[in-house]
Amino acid sequence: MKLLLPSVILFSVSNFLGICSASTWQINQALEQIPDINERYERNVQGSGSGDLSGEGPCSDDEDSPCSNGRTTMDLTSYPAPRIRSLNVETTITARYVSTTVITEIENQANVSQDSDFRFRLSKGAFISDFFMVIKGRVYQADVREKEEAQKAYNEARRQGLTAGQVKQSSNDQTKFETNVNLSPNTTATFHLSFQEQLRRKNGVFQHKVNLFPKEIVKKLRADVYITEPQGISFANISWEQDDSLTTDFLYDALTVNRRSDTKVHAWFNPSHWDQEGLSEMGLQGDLVITYDVVHDSGAGHIEVVNGYFVHHISPEGLPITPKNVIFVIDISGSMNGQDGANYGSKIDQTKVAMTSIIDQIRDFDHFNIICFSDYITRWNTAVVEATPENKMAAKQFVDSLQANGGTDIHGGLMDAIIRLKELEDQNVRNALSMIILLTDGEPTSGITNPSEIVESITKAIDGKIALLSLAFGASADYELLQKLSGHNQGLARKIYSDSSPSLQLDGFYKEVATPILYNVDVQYPENAVEMDTLTKTNFISYFQGTEIVIAGKLKDDYEGNELSALVVGNSFDVQLEWGLTKTIESHLDKGGNDTVLKPHQVDDFAQRLWAYVTIKELLAQLEIALTADEKNSIRDKATGIALKYKFVTPLTSLIVIKPDDEENYDDILETETEEEHVPINNAQAHGISQPQSIGASSLPLPAVASRSYSYSAPQRLPQPMSVDGDPHVFVTLPKENISLCFEITGEDGMMINLMSDEGLDIYINAVIHSVSEATGTTIKSFFTAIGLNLGRHALIVTPRSIKVEGGLTMDWKIKSRMAFDGFILRVDPAEKVLEINNMKGVSMYVRRHSDIRTKRRVGSRKHKREEHLGLYIQETSGFTESLGGILGQFYSTRHEFRIEPAGPPDGIPDQNFGNLTSLIADGTKIPVVWHEKNQHTCWHAGKGGHGNLDPALYKTDTLI
Repeated sequence: MKLLLPSVILFSVSNFLGICSASTWQINQALEQIPDINERYERNVQGSGSGDLSGEGPCSDDEDSPCSNGRTTMDLTSYPAPRIRSLNVETTITARYVSTTVITEIENQANVSQDSDFRFRLSKGAFISDFFMVIKGRVYQADVREKEEAQKAYNEARRQGLTAGQVKQSSNDQTKFETNVNLSPNTTATFHLSFQEQLRRKNGVFQHKVNLFPKEIVKKLRADVYITEPQGISFANISWEQDDSLTTDFLYDALTVNRRSDTKVHAWFNPSHWDQEGLSEMGLQGDLVITYDVVHDSGAGHIEVVNGYFVHHISPEGLPITPKNVIFVIDISGSMNGQDGANYGSKIDQTKVAMTSIIDQIRDFDHFNIICFSDYITRWNTAVVEATPENKMAAKQFVDSLQANGGTDIHGGLMDAIIRLKELEDQNVRNALSMIILLTDGEPTSGITNPSEIVESITKAIDGKIALLSLAFGASADYELLQKLSGHNQGLARKIYSDSSPSLQLDGFYKEVATPILYNVDVQYPENAVEMDTLTKTNFISYFQGTEIVIAGKLKDDYEGNELSALVVGNSFDVQLEWGLTKTIESHLDKGGNDTVLKPHQVDDFAQRLWAYVTIKELLAQLEIALTADEKNSIRDKATGIALKYKFVTPLTSLIVIKPDDEENYDDILETETEEEHVPINNAQAHGISQPQSIGASSLPLPAVASRSYSYSAPQRLPQPMSVDGDPHVFVTLPKENISLCFEITGEDGMMINLMSDEGLDIYINAVIHSVSEATGTTIKSFFTAIGLNLGRHALIVTPRSIKVEGGLTMDWKIKSRMAFDGFILRVDPAEKVLEINNMKGVSMYVRRHSDIRTKRRVGSRKHKREEHLGLYIQETSGFTESLGGILGQFYSTRHEFRIEPAGPPDGIPDQNFGNLTSLIADGTKIPVVWHEKNQHTCWHAGKGGHGNLDPALYKTDTLI
C-alpha cells in the first residue's frame, strides 16, 4: 500500500537564540488548511539540514487516530533519514561587499516520503537576496514581496489549500534561515540560498564568518572564498573556530589561502570525512573565519566606480589618537543586582569588573568622569578630570564601592553628564571628542519617564556637540529608547547579552571607541557629478582607529566627465585636516560588453548593490528613531522600494514561495495584490532618498566649504618676490628699489641656518644644508634636504620624502590634502610637487620638492646621482611684522637697509664693465655684485655670499624646529 503524504515547505527566519514563534504558528496554520492532511498522516518530525531527523509513527492507540478504521500502520523510524549528499558554500567579496551562496543537496533514500529541514545561520546584518529549490527537476523560486502583500498571497494560498511558506525578518538581529520540505520516496532536493552584506572594519581587520553546522558527516563539503580588493590586500588568512578547548591543528591541510595577486585572494576549506569526524561525531559545528585587511593610505581613501554608482572607502593611517572627554553614565538601580542567563554574576558585579579594566585603558591625555544614577545621582567627581594615575586609582575605588538599589532616572543621569562636559567649554582644555557612554538594564522609572520627552530633552541639551553611545544590558533594557537617544545624538546603541560574559562585551565595546583619530568628519562631492539625494551618510562626529568610513552614491545620468572628485575634512586635536581625491572613471568592458574586472568570482554591480544595502540600513536606523507617523511612513516607503528593487529580505519585506498541487494557478496567486497598496519600486522612486541630517551643530566649525558639494581648483602660482632653491640659489626682489638680487648659500654638510623668523607672527623657518663634493673635487654643490617650520603652536619638518607635523600628524607628497591650525592653512598639490602655506593675513609661501640636481660621485663615471632637495618660495610678504629676520627675512624688515650703488645698468642694459663697479650696500657694508642672467631670470648676483649680511654663519642655528 502506498502512503500518500502532502508536499510541505516551511520557512522561518529567527534569531540564533530561538526560532521565531509567530512565523512557525502561521506556517502550521497553513498546513492545517491542506485538504485531508490530518486524515493522511500525523507526525512530528524535527530535523536539520544534516538529516538529523527523528519521528514517530503516524498512528496511536487513540480511537480517533488516522490509522484507525482499518488503515495500515507504518513505523517511519525504521527508514533511513534523509542525508546531505553535498554542501557547497561560495562567498565572493568585492570591495568589502559580500555575496554568499549556499547550495545543499539532500537525498531521501527511503521508499516513503519524509520531512527534512534545511537550516543555515546567516551573518548578522545580512539580507537574504535569493532562494530557490530544485525538486524532481522542477525549480521553485521564492519571490520577495512587500510584507503585507506577501501575507495576502500567503493567506490566499492557504485558502486554496496549497503548500506555502514565507520568510520574515522582524528585526536586524535575526540570523537563522530554515525551511522544511517533504521529500517523496527516493528523491533529492537541492536548496540554493543567497545572502549579501557589507563587511565592517573592526580592530584593524575585516572578518567574514561562514557558519557550518550540518549535524552530520558530509561526504562532499567545500567552502570557497574569493576576495577582490582594488585597493590592495595587505594580508589574508583562513581559520576554523569551534570549541575553544578543541585542537584544530589537524585541519591544516584542509585550510588553504592562495594569493593570486596584490588585489585577489582565493581561500578554501575542504575537510575530508576524517577531518569532520575528528571535530565531533556530528562533524562541523563552528565557523570558517576569513580575516584580511587592505592597503591604507594617509589621505582621502579609495573610490571605485562601477556602472554609474560609486563606493568611497576612507581609513587614513598615520594619524595620532585624538584626546577624548568621556563620561560613563552607569545604572545602579535595584535591577542591576539581578542576573540574566548564564551564571556570570550580577549585572552590577559584571559592570564593576568591566569598568576596572576600562579605567586602566583611559589614556593620560584624556579627561573622564563617572556618574551613576538610580532614584538619585551619584558622582565620582564634580568635574571632568585628567586621567592621571592617581585619578584612575580613585575612580576604580569608587566603582568598587557601588551598590545597586532604587529606581532608574536615565534622564537625570544623562543631563548631569551633559552639564559636566559643557563646563569644559569654559575651561582651557585642548579640543577633544566629547562622548557619553550610557549603560542601563531597564526602563526609566524615576524623574522624566516618558521616552519621547527624554529623547527631545537630551537631544536639545547635547545640541550636536556630544556623541551618545548606549549599551542595553540584558533583555529588560528599553533598547528602543536607547536606539533613539543614540540615533539622534551621533552615536550608536548596542545590546549586551547576559548569557555571554557581559564584562568582556563591555570591555570589548570600549576598545572599539577608545581610540578616536578624527572628529567632525565631513565628505563632499561635486554637485555636477553626483545625485546628491542618493548619497549615504557623509558627515560623522568621529572616526575611530581600526575602523573605516564607507560612503556610496550614484552619478548623474547626464554626467559626461571622466573623473570623480571627493574632499574629506576632519579635525585631529586642534588641527583641521583636508584631503582631496580624484578618481578616473574607467570603462572595464571588453568588446563584447562584458565587465573584465568583475568576472569571474566577483559580485556583479557591487557598487550599486552596496549602495542599496547601506541605504536600506540607514533608513531602517532612521525608522527606529522617527518620532512622527508621517516621517515613519515616508522612510518606510523608501526603504521598501529599494528592498523590492534589489530583492532583499528586510524587516519590511518577506520571501514567499508557493508549491501548488496542480501548479496551474501558481502565477495567479503570486499576482494577488491591491492597487491602493501598490509599493513604488521604479528607479526614480527608489532613488528618492534624502540625506539624513545631523541634529545640532558640530563642536568645531567646519571649513567654509562645509556643504556636501564643492569646487576644487588647482592653486595658482604667483610671481614670488623671494625664493631659495637649487644650489641653493636665493632670489630676492628688494621692496624699495624693486631691484632683483641673487646669491648662493654655502656651508658645511649638515649645517642648519635660519631662513626666516617673525616673532610677531610666531613664524620660524630653518633649513639643513647638504653639501656634496663631486669626484673631481673641483665642485661642491649645496642644497636643502630638510626645512623646519614653526607656525604658531605647531611645528613641522618637511623633507623630499615626508611632511611631518608635531604630534604625529603627517601629509603625503603624493596625496592632495589640506590641514589648518592656528590661522595657517597648509595644502599639498601632488601635481605641482608643492606644499602651500598661507595665513590669510598677507603671508603666503610654498615649499617645492625637487630631484633635478645631478652629482657625479666617481672620476670617469658617466652616471649621475639625482639629489632630492627642497626650495622655499615666498609669494606674499605684506603680512610680516617689523620683527622679521633671518637670511631671507632681513630683506623685508625695516630694521635693515639694502640698496644697489650705482642704481643699476643704464636703460636696463647689462654692462659688464659697469657691473664690476656695482655693490650691494647692506647696512653700510659693500658687497660686490655683477649683472646675471640665467633661465630668463635677471638679477644682481652676489656670488657665494660669504660676508656681511649674506654670510650663512651669521644665521646658524642648533635646531631645525
